[in-house]
Amino acid sequence: MKKLFILFILFNLITSISYGKNIQDKNAMKIKLTLDNQKEVIVQMADNPASEQFIKMLPANFEFIDFAGEEKITEFSKPVDLFNAPRGMIASAGKMFIYVPWGNWGFFYKTHGNYLDKSLIELGKIESGLENLAEYKGGFSAKVEILGKN
Repeated sequence: MKKLFILFILFNLITSISYGKNIQDKNAMKIKLTLDNQKEVIVQMADNPASEQFIKMLPANFEFIDFAGEEKITEFSKPVDLFNAPRGMIASAGKMFIYVPWGNWGFFYKTHGNYLDKSLIELGKIESGLENLAEYKGGFSAKVEILGKN
């Protein structure tokens, strides 16, 4: 039993490190959200097929709602093919994600867990403006546009 637990921990560590590499590229694409025409959030996008599809939808406007006091979520403007997208993400504050069972996307503004959740696909990580996202108690409108690469 102890060996199984150790293997589980090692698997989660290795997997989270490999997925973390998706957003460590200094040449990664960045997007900007403008919340209610006021405050900004800058996101460094992950390098995966789901992120690439999302970027092709931009610029676009989205209506976000608060979910569970930890997330801001919204719907895609058109369906995203999740077939080749790498599943698995630790639900930590600042992560942009797709929730596979519902097919929606959003941000964690509070850490939700410390385990690899295979129902999530990482789209990116907030570089700046997490506090702007977290301060909204309810929903908001956001204009989302491409900033480009570093």
